[in-house]
Amino acid sequence: MSTNPDVANAIAAAGRDLNSRGLLASYEGNISVRLDSERLLTTPTGVHKGRLDPGEMVVVDRRGAAIGGGQPSSEIKLHLAIYEEREDAGAIVHAHPPTATGYAVAGKELPRAALAETVAMFGCVPVAPYGTPSTEALADSVREPIRTFDVVLLANHGAVTVGADLEQAVERMAQLEHFAHIALVAHLLGGAHSFSPAQVDELSRLRQSAGAGPVPSACYPAADESGNITLTRKELVGLIADAVRRIR
Repeated sequence: MSTNPDVANAIAAAGRDLNSRGLLASYEGNISVRLDSERLLTTPTGVHKGRLDPGEMVVVDRRGAAIGGGQPSSEIKLHLAIYEEREDAGAIVHAHPPTATGYAVAGKELPRAALAETVAMFGCVPVAPYGTPSTEALADSVREPIRTFDVVLLANHGAVTVGADLEQAVERMAQLEHFAHIALVAHLLGGAHSFSPAQVDELSRLRQSAGAGPVPSACYPAADESGNITLTRKELVGLIADAVRRIR
């Protein structure tokens, strides 16, 4: 396991990266890394994430109490809840990527089964119900979706990503915002065209070949999203006959 100074330097670098990419601004957002089964290292509260000093990072225990001084992020409850639900999580990033957060604020889900890379990497991106920032309500709102998904939008708030390590959590936040940009352009052009269930099955096999789990069933297109309608031969003949009669 890396030493605390190594992890603190990595968190500071991640904060600068997220800030420079426009995935968070000024004092918003927070980052944490699991040190071991009993401790986390997290960003402090009220500090500009583009100007983090590694020496400011705060070690907290499993209850969120600071060990050795400092005040942890106000969203420490959110981080603790996610680590409880995801034993495989090595790091968490909470940020407010503007386009993706726009979807969360508008109460609109990002399209399911619409971009091959997103299906293969994330499956899809659920929206957790609104909870007041820094409260148990917010922490509890994300427990159910984070059990299945690595990327979750927070209604009227922002987004959270988990990763096996810090780099993966940061890159998932960047990938989320990239997908949200694409989804918005598709919306402006008339709407995203969803894959068929068979096409999602194929992407799911690719996902599993890379060592991930299958695409969750919730990520398959709804009946009215794929643009495909299935008819029997009899139904099709009936529709054509009816159309001919109407023309006559």
